[in-house]
Amino acid sequence: MSATYQTDVLVIGSGGAGCRAALEAFRAGADVIIVAKGAFGKSGTTAFRVADTAGYNFADGIVDPNDSPEIHYQDIIKAGLGMTYEELAKILSEEAMETGPYLEGLGVEFQKDPSTGRYIEVRGCFSTKPRMHVLKDHGEPIIKALEKEINGHPIKIHEHTMITKLLVSNGTCFGAVGLDKEGEPVVFQAKTVIIAAGGAGQLFKYTLTPPDITGDGYALGLSAGADLVNMEYMQVVVGTVNPTKNQLNAFLWCARPKLLNGSEEEFLGNYLPEGMTEDMVMEAKSTHFPFSTRDNSRFIEIAIQKEILEGRGTAQSGVYVDLTGINDEVVNTLPDDSPLPKVWPIVKEFMAQRGFKIETEPIQVGCFAHAINGGLKIDEWGRTTISGLYAAGEVAGGPHGADRLGGNMLLTCQVYGARAGKDAALKADRSSYNQIPEEQVKIEIARLLKMSGGEGMQKTDELKARLQDAMWKGVLVVRSEESLNKTLDELKSLREEINNSSIASKDAVKATLELENLIDIGEVITRVALFRRETRGSHYREDYPEIDPKWETKLLVRKNSETGLVIIKENQS
Repeated sequence: MSATYQTDVLVIGSGGAGCRAALEAFRAGADVIIVAKGAFGKSGTTAFRVADTAGYNFADGIVDPNDSPEIHYQDIIKAGLGMTYEELAKILSEEAMETGPYLEGLGVEFQKDPSTGRYIEVRGCFSTKPRMHVLKDHGEPIIKALEKEINGHPIKIHEHTMITKLLVSNGTCFGAVGLDKEGEPVVFQAKTVIIAAGGAGQLFKYTLTPPDITGDGYALGLSAGADLVNMEYMQVVVGTVNPTKNQLNAFLWCARPKLLNGSEEEFLGNYLPEGMTEDMVMEAKSTHFPFSTRDNSRFIEIAIQKEILEGRGTAQSGVYVDLTGINDEVVNTLPDDSPLPKVWPIVKEFMAQRGFKIETEPIQVGCFAHAINGGLKIDEWGRTTISGLYAAGEVAGGPHGADRLGGNMLLTCQVYGARAGKDAALKADRSSYNQIPEEQVKIEIARLLKMSGGEGMQKTDELKARLQDAMWKGVLVVRSEESLNKTLDELKSLREEINNSSIASKDAVKATLELENLIDIGEVITRVALFRRETRGSHYREDYPEIDPKWETKLLVRKNSETGLVIIKENQS
């Protein structure tokens, strides 16, 4: 018989959102279990030190006294291009003000100017004011502080445990089934469940997410009947290919580096329309990290991706950014309002630690998947469209739109992690334990046991590489009806290969489950990108290259047991 655990609130995921949700639920009086797919405090995106710095927004008005939560809200709405839920953005901008002092109280240090003692605040991606506070070592300081706080409370943690199915009956979630660290089935009975399992960056050949970010939360919610929203929008950034994969600081474009292909020929100009200069493109690019079609910066990612796909990249599927000749003296001559001088020492240190000699050698870069802007549709308390099921962090959809402000993702984890935790605890306090749907448990455990009892060998790594290559080529930056349909054909082929093979060991079961989740969510993203016949924000359709007012509506995705995926324009749902 499988082990069964009972709790008021079950939190799936142990990153910034999951940890904050667990803490708030515990403080509200709930019994809490955290399920971490990897090692607690070390797995997930928040703990993944992918860049030299991270941004964290709260409009304290210290650098610009004219900034305010209201202007922060307006920036979110403007960036979203009609795809953001206004009430969620309003809450985010207002409650951001509480989260900075809260994190500092836990020991998180936002960078300060040594000469003034004031916060270093820069204008983040798509923002109009300098409110983005700088965190050294990306999100790592946040997760370390939350981990320490959780370890000081009787919050139970199940590490190396993967949730494979949510238990839902009559539209209400009662718990989950999964595999524990020994590969054995385990059942969690809960009054409420919070999904905080991160995004799906591992869908792509180049990604700035750790290996465990495989779309599990999206897939769990989708299979349970929850709605997804805004899944066609995701952040794509320029990152380093070799010797390590890291985000390239966008402020470096202020220094006007050269872009060179595999033959060390400049190529950006070949992709620019008449009258547009490389200087104009790089100036726009220096204001935001992610790819967006909203301004001239779009041509950098389009040029990089097309140059590589057309066979003119390096052997490692990259191109070169040449920063040679850019040194302290050059950086210090940049205009006073340039953000690069403020972070240049941190950038140099970070790149040197990873083996890059940016002042003397060109570096290889490519287009990388970063964060998905959409997810499980939530309301103002993180409730999904299934009673008793919540979502927070990257897995949740609604606080962001077609583009997302730089510095808002870590913030969203704190604001909506806290809200989901509080409300889940309140609902649990008003509820009693419902009978576990035994038939669902029986079927899921039988499925998991059958997977682990195979005689063949699933070539999971090879299939995953094929999936990542197809998604990177056909979906990441440049999308068209042809590329998207070609990708769907490959996803179908991969799914058939998995269904027609078996697994030889328990160790391979989790990898196969992750691959199945990735294929499911890859299909969601590809189909909704095919459905939206326009270009908007981070969604670029080469065959529909302009924004179209007729498409200013959010797209919902849900799973129908008979017809499969269903895509609905929200105002027609």
